[in-house]
Amino acid sequence: MTKSTIEQVQEYLTVVETNGDRIYQIVNVQLLLRKHPADAVIAFLRQLQKEYGKQLGKLIRENRTDSRINDIVARCFRLKMAIKTIRNSTKQMEAA
Repeated sequence: MTKSTIEQVQEYLTVVETNGDRIYQIVNVQLLLRKHPADAVIAFLRQLQKEYGKQLGKLIRENRTDSRINDIVARCFRLKMAIKTIRNSTKQMEAA
């Protein structure tokens, strides 16, 4: 996987708050991809996405107006985009 692809995946998994005071990573995917194959990283990200889905379901059952729902939905979307980016990169590498 190219360095630019890894950086793109990390950008999906890094959140900068609107005022710029806080930056946090959902996952440090750069470190994971250095130590594990892409398939293992994808499996980990899917598991994380599943856990967020469980939290989301619980919050929706308890209080549909809870602002944490927005955060979890955004995290799930970011994980989905990161997974797609890794998959597309591995497919391109296999085709080459």
